[in-house]
Amino acid sequence: TQEQELAESYKVKGYPTLIFFKRGSPIDYSGGRQADDIVAWLKKKTGPPALEVSSAEQAKELIAANNVIIFGFFPDQDSEKAKVFLNAAGLVDDQVFAIVSDEKLVEELEAQAEDVVLFKNFEDPHNKYEGEEFSEDALKSWVFVQSMPTIVEFSHETASKIFGGQIKYHLLLFLSKKNGDFEKY
Repeated sequence: TQEQELAESYKVKGYPTLIFFKRGSPIDYSGGRQADDIVAWLKKKTGPPALEVSSAEQAKELIAANNVIIFGFFPDQDSEKAKVFLNAAGLVDDQVFAIVSDEKLVEELEAQAEDVVLFKNFEDPHNKYEGEEFSEDALKSWVFVQSMPTIVEFSHETASKIFGGQIKYHLLLFLSKKNGDFEKY
């Protein structure tokens, strides 16, 4: 509010507004409003798109520590599919991606070369990508759909994920928390 000219030059219309600068270029913040969302978004913008996994223990720790994590199993990181995976990882700001290159570790984690597997701590905990097309857009859509629970409680935090994503059709159920039977439903 004090630096009106500066705010106008970056098209700031509301507060708070976060703008990330990388090599002098502004990038609009597109993450959630919670501290964890902001930290995850910044880590994605400042670090590698996918974490390098070098042991089964590290893989298990990452799976346990994240609600959702996407693993790419690519012994050859220069392959076309590996490049598509890493590009998709760089585009999806709200999820953690990991890459496994060691062939023995790929086997140890019960995967095959060029598999992409999404692990989550709800519903079906292990989802392998089996789409016909292996593209950045296809992977992004698949990650979004698989990382959303089937039933999501509507709140200020979840609204943008519910209505701003790849899922265009919704069934809404209105329940009162005051009736005492909310958890049952």
